[in-house]
Amino acid sequence: MGHSQPEGQKPWACACCAMEAAELAQTLRDAGCTEEAAAALMADVRDSRRLLELLARHRAALLDEVHKSEKKIDCLDYLIYRIKQNQHKREE
Repeated sequence: MGHSQPEGQKPWACACCAMEAAELAQTLRDAGCTEEAAAALMADVRDSRRLLELLARHRAALLDEVHKSEKKIDCLDYLIYRIKQNQHKREE
């Protein structure tokens, strides 16, 4: 009796999240990982602690980008406010 994969059985799946390799790779890309970063993360799928550490680091970096973008939006909002305020004063 051989150890071939039975028909209908899913291919390789990550032990940490039970995702198939293609789904895991796509999810990592959708989360903003480069191909290289996704490959590196997938290489660590057997070490869930390491994988969680790397994912948390990537999440923190993305959140930092969000905060920087929020500051830029705040600056634009202030500029828009000042322009409108100045226009209103001229119209009086």
